[in-house]
Amino acid sequence: MEILALVWKLERTEWIAFDTGISHSVKEGLKEFVHKYWECPQIIPRCQWGAKPHNGTPLPLSLPLDHLFVHHTYTPSAPCLTFSDCARDMRAMQRFHQDERGWRDIGYSFVVGSDGYVYEGAGWNTVGTHTRGQNSIGYGVSFIGNYTALLPSRHSMDLLRHQLVQCAVGGGRLVSNFTLKGHRQMVNYTTCPGDALFSEITKWDNFRQ
Repeated sequence: MEILALVWKLERTEWIAFDTGISHSVKEGLKEFVHKYWECPQIIPRCQWGAKPHNGTPLPLSLPLDHLFVHHTYTPSAPCLTFSDCARDMRAMQRFHQDERGWRDIGYSFVVGSDGYVYEGAGWNTVGTHTRGQNSIGYGVSFIGNYTALLPSRHSMDLLRHQLVQCAVGGGRLVSNFTLKGHRQMVNYTTCPGDALFSEITKWDNFRQ
């Protein structure tokens, strides 16, 4: 109800905007508000899950991108069902990627938990380290868990398939005719995102062999 009330108030200010010459600003603000709170899933920012700083200078992406690569973490192998568990898994993955693999940051652009949230990794504007040779042309989104034999929950998959994709396209970060692929299609040394999940994403819009 608070969101609806705020939208109503913003719309009711339009007559003021015409008088003061700020109509465009009001409309753009309303558009951004609707995009962020209606089209996008709730994305947990880095500061909330306890991310360490990026090592070195972040490399900027050139938007919009035209690929989306789907991963599973494999390790952690179990889905995280609460915010505290998912945040712990995010910190563990970042620590492994930075300290063991020598990467600048957690490799994924975003990570989907089974607690109903999407977690910010490298994010919308920074090159990740998720798909060798393809990091600058696409986002890498991973599901926490091992999905070789089982699927993530339907709600978790919908967070990516519908909400995060809609958010990316609507925000001008991903072209509408983007290509969706599994990690295994781009390299020959992994079965990521797991047999079960890969079979599932072949049925999704924008999937390409």
